Amino acid sequence: MSLKEVDIDVLVVGAGPVGLAMACELIRHGVRCRVVDQAAEPVQTSRALGIQARTLEVFENMGVIDKALAAGTKAKGVTIYDRDHVILRISLQHIREKDSQYPFLLILPQSQTESILNDRLHDLGGKVERSRELFDIQQENGVVIALVKAAETDSSDLEEIRARWLIGCDGASSRVRKVLEIPFEGTTAPEAWLLADVDLNWDRTRETTHGWFTQDGLLAAFPLPDGQWRLFAPADLGNEQHSSETSVAGFQRLLVQYTGDTKTTISNPTWMSNFKVNYRMVKTYRQGQVFLAGDAAHIHSPFGGQGMNTGIQDAYNLAWKLALVLQGKARESLLNTYQEERLPIARYVLQGSQTTTQGLIVTQNPVLRWLRDRLVIPLLQLDSIQRRLAQEASELNINYRHSSLSCSDLQTRWNLRDQVNWIRAPHAGDRALPGKCLSYPAGDLTNLHQVFHGAQSHLLLFSGFAPTDKEYTDLANLASKVEALLNRCVKMHIVIASSTKPMQLTWNGSILLDPQGELHTLYGIHQRSLYFIRPDGYIGLRSQPTDEKHLLDYLNKIFI
Repeated sequence: MSLKEVDIDVLVVGAGPVGLAMACELIRHGVRCRVVDQAAEPVQTSRALGIQARTLEVFENMGVIDKALAAGTKAKGVTIYDRDHVILRISLQHIREKDSQYPFLLILPQSQTESILNDRLHDLGGKVERSRELFDIQQENGVVIALVKAAETDSSDLEEIRARWLIGCDGASSRVRKVLEIPFEGTTAPEAWLLADVDLNWDRTRETTHGWFTQDGLLAAFPLPDGQWRLFAPADLGNEQHSSETSVAGFQRLLVQYTGDTKTTISNPTWMSNFKVNYRMVKTYRQGQVFLAGDAAHIHSPFGGQGMNTGIQDAYNLAWKLALVLQGKARESLLNTYQEERLPIARYVLQGSQTTTQGLIVTQNPVLRWLRDRLVIPLLQLDSIQRRLAQEASELNINYRHSSLSCSDLQTRWNLRDQVNWIRAPHAGDRALPGKCLSYPAGDLTNLHQVFHGAQSHLLLFSGFAPTDKEYTDLANLASKVEALLNRCVKMHIVIASSTKPMQLTWNGSILLDPQGELHTLYGIHQRSLYFIRPDGYIGLRSQPTDEKHLLDYLNKIFI
């Protein structure tokens, strides 16, 4: 056996969407990494389709949003039918402009998503090393040693890759997870499913996805960017002749069975498959110097389009923390918050997916079907329920409020109105809302998500609506102090409820103007206050009024 030693900060195993996102984020944060994948070529089939609003925000900060939007199809909701009768319309337009710039589901085949991320990786100076199969993992003295060999060969030559950390992004059949003997606990659902990417000569709108509920289950149709449609249907378990039939004839029969449509013709299949749904996850995201992310850590039903999105957000959560630790800017204990924050999210998504799929979509229980048709569907027509559902589906309401990194300082001496506004505003652990403002001195209209572009954390210091000269001085002094302590880690912004910079403010750094006070109102501000925003766009700390000691203590908990 010949061994070749390589020294690298992070080895990423797996070059699907999660592994590519992980590598892009690590390099963007200044971390040296290698990416290996067993496959000789990228995937050519559509596979995962839906990119949710929160992931589109991640893509915006990663620098790939324009390519993704240009390549994808925007689905603005879901239309549910009983035969040819519409029984429910769910609209993602309930996502308000103040909540996100992306009130839609972007339908983009996984092959194209991977291509866009791979191009971004190349732009950043990285590459995927293909036909490289993980053979074994050893850990010693704070170093992980990966033994990698040429895939699908009989060669006994192994390359020894010595890295500070290894991240397994290698999917549901993760070799990393199996080598570490981490249990993948859960169940396989009894229902079998069929899928096909095909041409349909119907005239249904491509601005929504479509679904037909019957006592047999659900037939779903998703518009693909190239003009085709993705069809999902349960295998006909009551008919052994057709139970696993994945063919044009089989889907033609199912289309008539579910919709009553005898005119539409199915043709030109470009991908057909069948599958069973697994609901599984690990109990730990880390073993020593090795992390798991994406399907290597959690898998569930594809309905709802949460899987790939959850995995990409795993990467977005871990990369900035790992970068700070590797660069000696944060304590290694920061890495414990990866599992603390992401494992509960995966559990919540998995449980919700299982309940929705088995309890509503494919249930054969007549009582559950009656409840679905007579109670659940009418409730889903309420605007308040649709707003909540849109936030859930788009993953905009995912939060880390219970994380040890989330702290909020609430002063009880306020009047009731101010307290209510503070409670209704984004909490510590919530994603920062985009919120419009003006740049200074240009006066250009922008929003906080654009301000937050880059790999740094951000500190928003709000002036409040009636600041005194002393309060302006205090804000400038606090901004200068934090900048001197953490200049390369945290960028300061003073937010002024005015159309111009006050003469009393001596700060020469970033100033954001809020002439109508909309940003102050959105963030529940009435007096001098602060919000600390993490590199992943989530609020770590908020305080009203500003408390310098509290802020410095909090920053000391993260940074060295």
